[in-house]
Amino acid sequence: MKFRRSSLLICLFLGATTGGVATADLGNRYGLPQIYQSEISAAEASALTSHDRGNKTGNEYANAVIIDVRRVSEHVAGHPPGSYSIPFPHIAGNPGEPDDSTDYIGYNLSGNDLVCFDDACDDGTNKDGTLNPQDFVDYVESLFPDKNTHILTLCRTGYRSVQAANLLTNAGYKNVRNIWEGFVGNPKYAYDDSTGAVKVPLEQLDLNHDGKFTDADKDGWSNYQGLPTTIKINPQRIYSPYSDLYYQ
Repeated sequence: MKFRRSSLLICLFLGATTGGVATADLGNRYGLPQIYQSEISAAEASALTSHDRGNKTGNEYANAVIIDVRRVSEHVAGHPPGSYSIPFPHIAGNPGEPDDSTDYIGYNLSGNDLVCFDDACDDGTNKDGTLNPQDFVDYVESLFPDKNTHILTLCRTGYRSVQAANLLTNAGYKNVRNIWEGFVGNPKYAYDDSTGAVKVPLEQLDLNHDGKFTDADKDGWSNYQGLPTTIKINPQRIYSPYSDLYYQ
């Protein structure tokens, strides 16, 4: 699936100028339609899943399941400890024109309003995946049949995880939250102290003061927040239909 750059940039700009929310009633950073319960910060997700195993806080999301929906290659490069790799909507490669050579594996999102937020999903010019989104839901259900399971969805910046969270909620899961910043995250920008709004034109912040803009300056789980990550692959927590891709 290919998203139109202009639409995505508008979402990014609106998210930046309103503190990360593109509309007044939607909490995810891209202002996408949502039917899942709510957002959760990467910091709180880490605290609840890594440091609250005894549920001393009494938080209902202590011991929640983190579902990493990024590509297999992204999961292999680093992920939250204990997370499950169940990619959506991209499993491997990059969607693009019909004649590209990226060996793309992914889901067909055409006509599904819960996961297709741009008309490029249906314009016929891109190389959508062929897998049925119901396969993703079925796989999650095979691991977590209890629809009261507390689930936290995670992707790179908080877009694909919204798609996955919507699908799972539509399938009857009652306690799904989206990790707002994602694993890598997005850049942070300077504010105008006279207006309280993000400066225009945007001024990206060098958070670690190393004189350059890199992923280390982004607000995700693995970067500026410095939350625990691992590259260890747990064979019990990978997407078994494509398990071979984790060891290439």
